[in-house]
Amino acid sequence: MALLVAGCASLPPARDAGDWPARRASLQGLEHWSLTGRIAVATATEGFSGGLSWRQDGMHADIEIRGALGRSLAVKVDGEGLSVSDSRGAALQGEAASELVASEFGTPLPVGELRYWLVGAPAPGVPHQESVGIDGRLAYLEQQGWRVRYLRYQSEGGFELPARIEIETAGVRLRLAVADWMLAP
Repeated sequence: MALLVAGCASLPPARDAGDWPARRASLQGLEHWSLTGRIAVATATEGFSGGLSWRQDGMHADIEIRGALGRSLAVKVDGEGLSVSDSRGAALQGEAASELVASEFGTPLPVGELRYWLVGAPAPGVPHQESVGIDGRLAYLEQQGWRVRYLRYQSEGGFELPARIEIETAGVRLRLAVADWMLAP
């Protein structure tokens, strides 16, 4: 009897991977969101971990990374330009800010693309390779010399958004674990 009942139980329907182009466009269109979580960075010679807060408002982003011993890095992105301030009092803009971020992370970060990668989509208008899982969600992405793996998703506001992400390029690996997503209405 148990086998008969188990055989009649229905599985949840699999998402149609064919609707990925529409889902990708919806994710790329997300303009107002925030996340909090943890980040771990590993380079060939060192690494660090800490808290991460990211608030995206159109082309503007406020990013805060809090590390050990009260160290923090606040990054403001406006379009493709950025400014950075750290817990030691340094406040930099433009190329100097990009150099500070590159020294902290071991490589220049593709800030313009990251906002899309975090929501589970490639940056629009930039060549890429992607692999979509049978669940219709992005599983793997290569763009701008970076490899992005999506390890887990969570539901928020009608979207399936990444909860665990690995982002790698030559000699640098970022691991992100998102605790909370918030989508603006």
